[in-house]
Amino acid sequence: MPSTLPEKLFYKIGEVAEVAGVRTSVLRFWESEFSFLKPVKSSSGQRLYSKSEVDLVLQVRNLLYDEKFTIEGVKKRLTTKGKLIRSDDLLSLATPAVDCTAVLQAVRSELKILRDSL
Repeated sequence: MPSTLPEKLFYKIGEVAEVAGVRTSVLRFWESEFSFLKPVKSSSGQRLYSKSEVDLVLQVRNLLYDEKFTIEGVKKRLTTKGKLIRSDDLLSLATPAVDCTAVLQAVRSELKILRDSL
């Protein structure tokens, strides 16, 4: 957590926007795009972010602005609970756990037949 935020239970959207270096409208847009960003609202409708949500906002900002991810890329990189997925975990999620040996053997034999016919 950056030292510019005072230690308290909740932070108003303006405080979070200032720390993240974005406009409040950007934070409201991110709320609509990322299901893990759901600040509570006060009785007057003011958005109140917890410390963990401020950390998530800073992670999203880093991924979008510094690491040049797209919105979809951030969605894939962060779980629905807002935890960062490591690159190794992404690879295991993208790779199906199916045995492809039979398919590869069939392709190999087809390629051998093509090579022999040339």
